[in-house]
Amino acid sequence: MDGPAVDGPAVDGPVVCGPVVTTTNVGSAESEEVNPSVKRSKAGSSQTTNPFVAPDVRAAASKNGNGATSPRTSRTRSERKTPTKSATRSPKEPKRPNPGGGPASRRALRSQGRITMRRLMDAAMVSFDKRGYHATRVNDIVEIAKTSHGTFYLYFSNKEDLVKALVIEVSTEASNLILKLRKPPIEETSWEFLRSWIGDYSALWSRYAPLFRSWTDLTANETEFGEQIQHTVNALTEAMASRITNPELDPGVAGMAVVAMLDRFHYMRELTFDPVESDALDTLTTFVYRALFK
Repeated sequence: MDGPAVDGPAVDGPVVCGPVVTTTNVGSAESEEVNPSVKRSKAGSSQTTNPFVAPDVRAAASKNGNGATSPRTSRTRSERKTPTKSATRSPKEPKRPNPGGGPASRRALRSQGRITMRRLMDAAMVSFDKRGYHATRVNDIVEIAKTSHGTFYLYFSNKEDLVKALVIEVSTEASNLILKLRKPPIEETSWEFLRSWIGDYSALWSRYAPLFRSWTDLTANETEFGEQIQHTVNALTEAMASRITNPELDPGVAGMAVVAMLDRFHYMRELTFDPVESDALDTLTTFVYRALFK
């Protein structure tokens, strides 16, 4: 008994289930479309597309290349981390150290500040007189001034800074002596004029005696102080020489001799604890006047 009839045309050979295999030529490259889900190229690479996976999932999977959704690509732009300010901020510059007070002579001071600064400078000269310049410490100065280390460093950076202020102060007052020598005409170099000038020099030396006694050490060991001191001494010498008109004398040598004599005279009187009184200054004046101007 014959079986049921099968619709469709009769074909020779075995029946192949599935879609028809089509071979196409594109340029020089060949590809076979075996199945809609499989594409092969001549180079042998393949990519499988699962028809039962949703298109949006397939798109995400194709980006990852292995069928799994990449955590990195699945996030939206808003979810991606952006660099924080702390990550992009340039490193902070280190704080600069506080330079301290000094020197206070370059800063505007109020009345109380000037008094405190004066007390510290006077205390330093007392310590120089007792201990010497090199042996004096900041602690010695503040103890004599009856103040604190903090107060000292409000006005001076260190001991050398204080001495610098003293040297500048002496040089400023010495400039008045220089101007006094240069002001009146040479013809008016009278005994009275010379006595007044020597009296002013003596007052300056006596006031800053501890510093004048340390000038040799300061000149030898402190270059900056030495230059200032040498400039002051040279200016005094030149001012005195400018008044010497005796043709038999070298004005430069004679002027330096006068300044050196006055300095050593006061130093020797301090050394012997013999005060420089008015009579002694009269004798000095007569000696210089008769030697150089009469």
